[in-house]
Amino acid sequence: MCGTIGPFLHLKELSVAPEHGKRGLGTALLSAVVGESVSRGLDGVSLSTFRAVPFNAPFYARHGFVEQPLISAPEALRERFFSEIPPGIEAGSRVLMLRRNRPG
Repeated sequence: MCGTIGPFLHLKELSVAPEHGKRGLGTALLSAVVGESVSRGLDGVSLSTFRAVPFNAPFYARHGFVEQPLISAPEALRERFFSEIPPGIEAGSRVLMLRRNRPG
């Protein structure tokens, strides 16, 4: 599931059932989101995820996503980041990541 936030297509949720893992389905879904952001002429794809879960941030990093420091993130993405933090969870345990379609 994704939606536009400013110049980014924001990935709200990407999930593959464990019994279907290791078949490239997550990569295919992510590629479709990236392709959609390109076809819309957007700057890239944004998402927030847990920093320490071994199959979250590292998966996205392997696909060109980099951590975006909150201080330099567009306001709309910062707002979305904080709205996605589950109750009782520290903001520092989450990370905002961007994959830009072009340098900038």
